[in-house]
Amino acid sequence: MGKRLARALDGPAVPRKRLKVVHEAPTSEEVKTSKQLQHLLSFTPDTARARHGLQSFKLFLDELLHPEHDPERLSLLEAYLEAVKPNADDENPVFLPDIMQLWSHAAQTNNENIMSAVPVVLDLLLRLLSKTLDTVPYGLGICRTLLQKRQQELIARNLSADKSKSFIISPTLRVLREAIAFDGGTIARPLFRARANMLKSLARNMGIVHIGDEPEDAKRPSTRTNAVLFFLSALRFLHAEAKKELLSQRDIVSALTRDIKQDPPYLVKDILDGLKVHVLLDDKLPREAKSALLNASTLTRLSTLYQYRLDSPGEDEISIADIAHEFLMLACTNPSCGVLRQDSGYYPREVDLNVTIPDADIDDLGLEAIVWMNKFKAEVPVRNYTLSNFLPNLRPWSSVKQSELITAIFKVAPELVANYFLNNKSFSFEPKLSATWIGYAAFLFNIVTLPIPAHFCRGSDFATLPPPTSIVIDNILPPPLNQKALTRCLNHKSNLISFFGVRILVVAIEKLDQAIKLYHESSHTNKTAWTEAAKRLVDEFCQRSPSIKDMINAYRSIPEANLMHREAASRLLRLCYEVLPQMALMAKFDVSPLLETCLRRLSSQELDDPRDFALSLKELENLLAIAGYSPGMRWLVASEGLSLSPFTMLLKVCLEAPHGVALEAIRQVLDFVAKEQQVVPASDHHPGLLVLLEALQALGAEKPESVVQVWPFLDNCLTRCANAPVKYVEKLQQIVLEGAKTLDTGLSEAVVSPLAIVMLEQLPFVAAKKDEQDKLRALGEFLPKFLGYSVTSGESKPVLDLIFCKMAEYLPDIKDRVEKPGVLGGLVFTYSDWSRHTKTSVCTQKSEKKPIASSEEGQGKETIDLETLEAMLDVTDALKADNSALTKWISKTVDELVDEGYLTALISLLVSEHASIRKEALVNILKAAAKIKQSEYEEKEQVWLLLSELAETARDKINDGPLPSTTVSFACHALNVLRDPLSHLYPKVNTFLIRGPSWNLDKPPLVTEILSEDPAIGDSWYAQSGWLLEYLLDGLRTPSDFELFHKKRLKGPLFERILTLAANPYLRAPLRMQLCRLIYRTTKIEGGSTTLITRLGIMSWLEAREADCLDPSEAVIYAGLRERIWDTCDQARVKSWSKSGLGHKV
Repeated sequence: MGKRLARALDGPAVPRKRLKVVHEAPTSEEVKTSKQLQHLLSFTPDTARARHGLQSFKLFLDELLHPEHDPERLSLLEAYLEAVKPNADDENPVFLPDIMQLWSHAAQTNNENIMSAVPVVLDLLLRLLSKTLDTVPYGLGICRTLLQKRQQELIARNLSADKSKSFIISPTLRVLREAIAFDGGTIARPLFRARANMLKSLARNMGIVHIGDEPEDAKRPSTRTNAVLFFLSALRFLHAEAKKELLSQRDIVSALTRDIKQDPPYLVKDILDGLKVHVLLDDKLPREAKSALLNASTLTRLSTLYQYRLDSPGEDEISIADIAHEFLMLACTNPSCGVLRQDSGYYPREVDLNVTIPDADIDDLGLEAIVWMNKFKAEVPVRNYTLSNFLPNLRPWSSVKQSELITAIFKVAPELVANYFLNNKSFSFEPKLSATWIGYAAFLFNIVTLPIPAHFCRGSDFATLPPPTSIVIDNILPPPLNQKALTRCLNHKSNLISFFGVRILVVAIEKLDQAIKLYHESSHTNKTAWTEAAKRLVDEFCQRSPSIKDMINAYRSIPEANLMHREAASRLLRLCYEVLPQMALMAKFDVSPLLETCLRRLSSQELDDPRDFALSLKELENLLAIAGYSPGMRWLVASEGLSLSPFTMLLKVCLEAPHGVALEAIRQVLDFVAKEQQVVPASDHHPGLLVLLEALQALGAEKPESVVQVWPFLDNCLTRCANAPVKYVEKLQQIVLEGAKTLDTGLSEAVVSPLAIVMLEQLPFVAAKKDEQDKLRALGEFLPKFLGYSVTSGESKPVLDLIFCKMAEYLPDIKDRVEKPGVLGGLVFTYSDWSRHTKTSVCTQKSEKKPIASSEEGQGKETIDLETLEAMLDVTDALKADNSALTKWISKTVDELVDEGYLTALISLLVSEHASIRKEALVNILKAAAKIKQSEYEEKEQVWLLLSELAETARDKINDGPLPSTTVSFACHALNVLRDPLSHLYPKVNTFLIRGPSWNLDKPPLVTEILSEDPAIGDSWYAQSGWLLEYLLDGLRTPSDFELFHKKRLKGPLFERILTLAANPYLRAPLRMQLCRLIYRTTKIEGGSTTLITRLGIMSWLEAREADCLDPSEAVIYAGLRERIWDTCDQARVKSWSKSGLGHKV
C-alpha cells in the first residue's frame, strides 16, 4: 500500500487556528481644553482612536482625583459636562451620549478593551463628581442614564462576562457601587428595581477570588472584593423592604461568606461591620430577613475567622478574630438579630407548660404519670434549631473565644445545653495533662457555673409540672462529667487536674442546691410532683458524682502547702454535708485531725502572706461547719499533738488574725459551742463569748506577752467548766447566797458567767506554784478586765465584786487596791460590735406623744403611741376619685388599660359624690368594654363580661347615689385577678361572673365562697382570704358601706364572720394585721366605733386577742386599738349602754 499524500495548505480544508490576541496599550494625550476633551470623546468606530480618547480622559480624571490637583483643571471638566448635557425637554435624556454610544458599539463588535475602558472612566467620573456639591446634578444624570434599558443591558453583559475577564467585570461593579452610593443613595431604589440586570451574576462574581501566592493588593482588588463591596453598599442605602428582598437571594447570601476566610483583612472588616450595622442593628429590618442571612452555614463560615491568619494587627488594632467574636456574640445572643429564638428554659419544645395532671394520678404513679418526664434522654427538641446546628462546628477546647461564645449562647438559651452534649459524644474526658483537656475542662466549668432560669422557664411563675430531670441534671453536671471521669480527676497525681475536679464539684453542688430550693418553692400547685422530682434529681446527681470516700481521700492527699486546693476540698465536703447529707453519711469522717492540723498551721504563725492566712481561715470555717454535723466532736479536749483544746485554739486564731480578715463565722461557732457547753450564760441579752474576746484583745493591745501566759490557764478553766457545768452552777448559788447575806439584798436573779466561778476555783492552784509567778502576774492584768467587761455585759456587779475580792487574795500587785473599790465598771466594748442595750418596744416613745399602754401597764408591758398606730394601720383610700381618668384611658392601648390601672381608675369614679361624674364614668366604661371586646387581648371575654355586668348593675342605681364601695372595690380587684390566669381566685371570679347579668348590691360578692368553701386551686385558702380582706378594706369608706358589714344575715353579720378568722391559731401575721386595719378603718367612719362596741362586742374580742398573743409587739396593737375605739366612740352612749362598766375598764 502506497504512502498517503499530504493535503494542500490552502483551500477550505485548511484547519482553523485560534488567533493570538495581542493587547496593545492605548495612547493618550494631555487634556488642555474642554473642546479638546469633547473631540477626544466623540463617537468614532475607529477602535484605536476611541481607546486613545478614553485613555486620555482616564488620565485626566486621575489627575483631578489627586489631592494636590489644580482647581482650574476641574473647570475644564465642568465645561465639557455642560456642553454634552442633554436638553431638559428630552423624554429620555442621555448624559455622555458619545461615551454611551461608544460602549454600545463596543458591545456589538465585541471589543472587550472598550467594554472595560468605559466603566473605568465612568467609575472615576462618578467618584470625582460626588466630591463637589455643584457637580452632583451631572452625576445624578449619569446614574439615571445607566438605569435606561440599553445601558442596563450593557451592564448585564459586562457582569456576565467570562470568569477570566475580571478586567471587564470589576470596573462594572465599581461603577454600580459608586452609582448606588451617589448623593447618599438617591438612585438606590430604582437601581434595585432593575436588579434583573444590575445584580446579574452577582453570586457568581463573588466567587471569583484572587489567585496567587501573594496577598491581594488593595489597589487592584479582585472581582470578589468589588462584588462584595457593591453588595455592602446596597445594604447600606437600600430601604428595609428592598434589603429584605436582597437578603432572600440564597445564592448571593451564601456566596458572601463562602470564601471569607481567604479575603484580605480590610474586606473582612467591611463585611462584618456592614452586616452588623445595616442588618443586625437595623430595627426596621424584619426578623425573617436577618434569619435568612444568619443561617447555620453562614455562622459556621464566620466562625472560621477565629483561625484567620492573614492579618497582623498592631498594638492598638483589633484583630479579625476579635471582630468576628464580637459579631457572633451579638448575632447569637441578641433576640432582635434574628438567630436567637425565645425558648422555655429547661422545658423542651414539645412540652406544654400549662398541662395539668390530677393529684390522684401523681399519688398513684408518681412522676411516671407525666408521659414526657423520661422522654428526652436520647434527644431534646429545641426551638433554636439554627444555633443547635451551628454549635457542633465550634471547638471550645482550642479557643477561649469560642468557649465564651458557646457559654454566652447557653446562658440565653438553656435548652441547648442538653441538646449540645447529646449530639456531641465524641470527645473523651479521660483526665490527662494536655492543652486540649485543660481547654475542655475550662469550658465545662463555665457551663456548670451558668445560672438556673428563675422559674426553670421564661414565664413569670413556675409551670404546673417540674421540668424533665434528665435536662436539669445535664445543666448541673453535663454528661462528660460522669462518675468515672470525676473520680479519676480527684485521684490524679497532677494537682491541677485534681483541683479542677474539686472546683467543678463545688460549683455543681452549689447549683444543685439552688435547683432544690426552686423545687421546694411554696408557690407550686402540684407539690407532690415537685417534691418527688427533687428527690429524683438528687439521686441522679449522686449517681454521676464521685463517692464521699473518694472526696475525703482526695482531701487528705492534698499537700499542706497547697492552700487553695485544700480550701476548695474542705468546701466540697462541707457542701456534701449541707446539701447531700444522705451521701455524706455513707462514710465515717473524723474531722478532728484535719481541724487540729489547720489550727496548728494558723496558730504557729507560719503564714506570712495575709492571703494565705485568709485561705487557711476559710478552710477552718469549712472544717468547723463539718464538725458541727459531727456529734462526736470534742471541742474542749486537747489531743496528744496539741497543747490547747480546739476551742481555745480557735479563740487564739481570732485574737491573732491579721486586720481586715473576716472572723464572723468563726465567732458564731465559738459562741454556739460556748452556750452549748454552758460556759457562758444562755441569755439572749448576754453577748456570750464576746466578753472573753474583748478582755483578751484589750490585754493583747496593752501587754501582748501577758496573753501568752493566760492561754493555758484559760484552756484549763474552759475544759473544767464544760466537763462539770452543774458543779459550778451550785458554787455560783453558794456565792450568791453569801453575797445576799453580806449585802442584805436579794440576788436571786443575778446573772454571772460560770467561767468566772471556774477561774476563782483554779486561781489558788496557780498561786501555789512558785514557777508560775509570771502567769499569776498576767492573770492579775487579765481578770480585772474580764470581770469589768462582764459587768458591762449586764452581769451582777455585787456578785462579781465578791468574786473579785476572793481572787484578790491570790493576785499580786493589786491586792491592796481592789478590796474596797471592787470591780471597775463603765468599761466599753472597743474591739467587738456589741453595745449594751435592752429590747425596745414596737415604737420609740417620745415625751411629746401620748402613750398608749395595755391594761397591765404597771407590769412593764410595751406601749405604742397614737401616731405610730396610725402609721401602721391606716391605709390610703384606694377608691379616691380621679376625674382625669375620664379622658386618660381613650388614648391607651388595651394592654395599658388593664395592666397599668387606667381602667381601675375609671371604675373608681362610680363612687363619686357627683351624679354627672358617675354617669360619664358609666358611659366610658361601656366604651372601654366595647374597645376591649374588639381587641386581641387574651382575657378580653372575661374583662368585657366584668365591665358589662358592672355597668348593668350600676345603670338603675347611678342616679340615686354612689354605688356601694364594696361593689366597686370588688370590680377593681376582680379585674386584677382576670389579668392573671394563674391566680388562685381565677376560677371563683369566672364562676361568679357567669351566674347572672347583674350583682346584688346588698351582698358583697364572693364572701361566702371564700370563707365557707374549699379553694378551687390547691392550698390557697390563706391567699384567697387575704384577697377578700383587701377588697373589703378598700370597700369600707362610708356609713352606708359599714351598714353592709353589720347588717343581720342568715350566717350572721359580715363583720362577725370576718372577725372569726382570728380564731384560727395558724392565721398568719399579715392577715391578722389586715383585720386590725379593717377595725381601724371603721373607727374613722362616723358612728363606727360606737357600733363596734354596742353591736359587735369589739372590746371583748380585742382583749381576747391581746391575752392570746405571744408577740408583745403585736399585743400593744390590740391595746392601742381599744384606746382608739374608746376615744372615737360616743362615750356617753357607751357608758349608758354598759352601765359605766366599760368606760371604767378602759
